[in-house]
Amino acid sequence: MLPKLVRKGLRKGVLEGSRPWMAVGVAAGVFTIVRRAAANKPETVMKRTLQPGEGLIVRVREPAN
Repeated sequence: MLPKLVRKGLRKGVLEGSRPWMAVGVAAGVFTIVRRAAANKPETVMKRTLQPGEGLIVRVREPAN
């Protein structure tokens, strides 16, 4: 929904000269950028494909200070 608002707002705002649509497009674009920047992305520490018969042990350690 937001990408559509950004596209439509900027298209109507820039090409047709509509200030309200320009404001909608810019606001939706800024909201999208802020939402992406604030998202917590998980960190991949290790990636490996297991073969049949292999197992996996996950151990959590306290970080060293």
